[in-house]
Amino acid sequence: MSRKLWLSAVMAALGAILLVVAGFANAASTSSAAKKGGTMKLNMSATDVDFTDPSLAYGTISWQIEFATALKLVNYPDKAPPAGGRLQPEAAVGMPIVSKDGKTYTFKIKSGLKLSNGEAVTAKNFQKSIFRALTKSMQSPAVPFIQDIQGAQAMIDGKANTASGVVARGNTLIIKLTQPDGGLLSKLGMPFFQALSLRMANDPKGVDSYPSGGPYTIASRIPNRRIVLKRNKFYKGSRPANIDTFDITVNTNLDQSLLQVRSNQVDYDMGGLPPTAHADLAKQYGTNKGQYQVHPLVETDYVALNTARPTFGSTTLRKAANFAIDRPAMLRVRGAFAGKRTDQVLPPGMGGFKDVKVYPLKGADYSKAKSLAGSNCKAVTLYTTTSSTGQALGQVFKYNLTQMGCDVTVKLFQGFQIYVAAGTKGEPFDAALVGWNQDYPDPYDFLDILLNGTNIHADNNNNLAYFNNGQVNNLLAAANKKIGPARYKAYGDLDIMITKNFAPWAAYDNRNEREFVSKRTGGYLFQPANASADLNTFFLK
Repeated sequence: MSRKLWLSAVMAALGAILLVVAGFANAASTSSAAKKGGTMKLNMSATDVDFTDPSLAYGTISWQIEFATALKLVNYPDKAPPAGGRLQPEAAVGMPIVSKDGKTYTFKIKSGLKLSNGEAVTAKNFQKSIFRALTKSMQSPAVPFIQDIQGAQAMIDGKANTASGVVARGNTLIIKLTQPDGGLLSKLGMPFFQALSLRMANDPKGVDSYPSGGPYTIASRIPNRRIVLKRNKFYKGSRPANIDTFDITVNTNLDQSLLQVRSNQVDYDMGGLPPTAHADLAKQYGTNKGQYQVHPLVETDYVALNTARPTFGSTTLRKAANFAIDRPAMLRVRGAFAGKRTDQVLPPGMGGFKDVKVYPLKGADYSKAKSLAGSNCKAVTLYTTTSSTGQALGQVFKYNLTQMGCDVTVKLFQGFQIYVAAGTKGEPFDAALVGWNQDYPDPYDFLDILLNGTNIHADNNNNLAYFNNGQVNNLLAAANKKIGPARYKAYGDLDIMITKNFAPWAAYDNRNEREFVSKRTGGYLFQPANASADLNTFFLK
């Protein structure tokens, strides 16, 4: 998902603790004084969401919106870390009953729940979301998370319209798996699997607005222009919903937007901040004292090296690129408090992570890169975004690869369109500057979702390196069958092995989330599971 500044290993740990404490204190001090009502004006600079359709949306901002609109079987609470990262029942009466063999999950749905159009919510609304995601024509990125449901493969292959492993009887939902999956509950906490109207059509182009069961609903969307969220008048749950309307202007100018937030014309920019602004904002407003917020993510930014193309089909050239990349220069592009350098797939804070430093973190090693590449690196097409950050990162990477003899052409994409393009199998790119924030706290969500070759499809791919190694695929499948410490060890070992032996990525940083709100905005809360501000807790002072 985007799919979402550690100064050193020691300072990172200390900083994370301080940021969490400060963020919790800030949320605690504002929530008690929360006011109701009003319209909050938001910008989404330099980008639009990929989709608002719940079966297709996979961007960080999309999920930030859906955290406010979705009703899920299980969900994360509107709380700061660590409580905000712990699943709890939402539409379900309690956690499911799980069979002894770990293959059958039985949920009971609460009575009296309704979608924003007044439609009663039963088990069938959750069955609908699973079936819709599995429908072949939808090409949903949710498929890799639920393909172990009995009968799912037939739907994925277009041979069936339903899956026998999802049974809805009144307020009882039964999910049957072909094999145990210790991560199923976390997967069901993703927005893909929220309660959907039984009348919602299948549309591979995406539905812009639809009935939802959370505190808010998407009242309207004009792509590349505007998104409006309204309070769901049928919502009777306990989650906060202070603002009446969120009016989001899309594709605004990042620098102009910062001026608007400073002057209280706009309350918050969901698209981020100019990289050059952070040092000044911290100096003027302090960090985590109210308006300017910095919080660590469980995230990795990386260059996907397309193994399906001639240049980076070579393991040796992929390793050369990892020695050529200047990780400190890449991180500096993002400005102050940006994060920590890395060269691995798994980020710190993810189970199984072991810091082994395979490639240089202090700067490029052009000598090693040249010795590996020889005269074999020819034309390289690099995909990056039109944002100032994306373009600057592209120029750093272009310079780095030029030093090992490559001829780099940079192609720009607006916002999330880079993922749409790079996610299409056969797309003519050799490298793509992208990033991945956790969908849920399990290493499967990085290693398996992003690097398992069996998950490669015609489009909507997350494996942007198109890495498909039979040995690794089998080891990933074996790791997913493990639980507890053995599971984390298996994935941690795979992270090191893949990085050392295959190098499908040139990872370069683990990022912080840095946000700025207007003076009239209260209730800021960093929601760790969604890696961004919680819209539900905002209020206008």
